[in-house]
Amino acid sequence: MLQRHPLLLAEWLAARNLLARARAHALKVIVAGGGALGALAVVLVTLRSQFPAVFAWLLVYRVLMLVAVAAYVLFAVGRQRRRAEVRYTQFWLAAAPVRQYSRTLAILVVSLLPLAAQLLAVCVLLAAMGLVAGVAAASVGEAMLWIAGGAVIGAAIGWWSARRSRADALEGSRYVRQVKPRTNTVASAAALSGWPLAQVRAWGRPDNLRVLLMVAMLAVQAGSSALVGLSVVAMWLLGGYLAGLLTAVLQTASMASRWLCSTPIPFAQFAWAVSRRALLYQVVATALAIGLMVILGSPVLSALYVGGLWLAIVLLACSIGLAESYRARRPFIKLALSFAALAVIEVREHGWSIPITAVLAAWHLRAGAKT
Repeated sequence: MLQRHPLLLAEWLAARNLLARARAHALKVIVAGGGALGALAVVLVTLRSQFPAVFAWLLVYRVLMLVAVAAYVLFAVGRQRRRAEVRYTQFWLAAAPVRQYSRTLAILVVSLLPLAAQLLAVCVLLAAMGLVAGVAAASVGEAMLWIAGGAVIGAAIGWWSARRSRADALEGSRYVRQVKPRTNTVASAAALSGWPLAQVRAWGRPDNLRVLLMVAMLAVQAGSSALVGLSVVAMWLLGGYLAGLLTAVLQTASMASRWLCSTPIPFAQFAWAVSRRALLYQVVATALAIGLMVILGSPVLSALYVGGLWLAIVLLACSIGLAESYRARRPFIKLALSFAALAVIEVREHGWSIPITAVLAAWHLRAGAKT
């Protein structure tokens, strides 16, 4: 079959070459995989008493879960399809006489394979949670079916909505503030501090925010006052902004390190230039979130603790992302292991995760500065 579809054959050969190159680092891969599985096993055993409540919540709010999964898959599939279409216009087989059917099939496979892998990982995780906690197989299977249903619905809508032209799909300049003209020609990395904010503004297009706004409006309980309803919607939007800003910092650090790797820029200047404005916005937005939590009825100390915990998580994620990007490494494994360790510590000893997070962040920043 691959012989009749050149694009799929090229993707298969690229995957085989990647696996062949990975054999040279087989020991590192095995150690990293074993460490990740061990950390996951520790987290599952530690939190097993909470899993029955998790499955009960998933089944009670199954419609909301289906909408959330469908929204995530919708954007993921649409983004993957647009990237694949752009990539195949610049592919080394772009001038080959490939049939439209074969090109569409290759785009479909490339767009849906990451989603299928994520869906399989979620199902395996749910099965492990149910097995560890002794949850009935019927409850676990029902939760999997609702998640799979949301994934199928979101994939279909995302694939259909991504059919528009590339100019419409990638248009984003209207939502990014114009750069002010400057006459200063002295080389400086200060402009990097605005990249994460500009990236979040570009992501915040109306067609991207509509799903988040819809979920936020569905989260408002019937009979709530106007102040409570507005606070719930604002809390969802603020949470999305905070998460998007953290993701933008990590993405900006990765991209900036690629074209700055040949320059003698020190790590401290690189990290400060990328993260300073984003961290300031994180502090301001977290303060607003604390105020909203107090309005919604949360105790002041609990709201302050949640805000401090979020800022500690942001500090740790930025430290790991900046240090690993500066050293031309991928930060995802360290991020996963660090967050898993913090979850175990928080469950065991409430309140210790914040100082330990600060210590880990300082350790990663020191490792990046020593590079």
